[in-house]
Amino acid sequence: MKLLLLLLLGLELTLVCIHTEEQTGAIGKSFTPEKIEGKWYSVGLASDKREIIEEHGSMRIFVEHIHVFKNSSLAFHFHTVINGECTELYLVSDKTEKDGEYYVKYDGDNIFNVLATDYDGYIIFHLRNINNGETFQLMELYGRKTELSSNIKEKFVDLCKKHGIVEENILDLTGVDRCLQARDGGEA
Repeated sequence: MKLLLLLLLGLELTLVCIHTEEQTGAIGKSFTPEKIEGKWYSVGLASDKREIIEEHGSMRIFVEHIHVFKNSSLAFHFHTVINGECTELYLVSDKTEKDGEYYVKYDGDNIFNVLATDYDGYIIFHLRNINNGETFQLMELYGRKTELSSNIKEKFVDLCKKHGIVEENILDLTGVDRCLQARDGGEA
């Protein structure tokens, strides 16, 4: 009887873990970093700390390119607006011991993973930042094109809400200056 109870408890815990992973959408082991190499555009941005993604916020950065190293580290080429001018920013993130998880030092310590992607059209990242004892989470939606379908944008909003980010803190970046003129070696 005790063995049966233990088996049922183990099954219940397994189902809870699977349900939790489905809710957050974490890809984990099935993530193939090589497939995200290439050009991307920032389409959506969200955070439970809105000021960091607003104009002049430290996390208001716009992706141009992702490079994957042989050791699975990811190099991001970003642009950000400083004093009204687009400025380049390069960050390299290292794979952690967890499947699909990466670490990068920028405005604190950041751990991030991919929540959803189809590799050819969009990718959604979830990041947790710790800086001077304070934490926040950030979510980013990138597209291979400057605009994405409303279905993908709705998926992004749903994932943000599942992570506790309120709708007022979810930004559609398609109508703002994303430094598109500075891409591909253009004038920054």
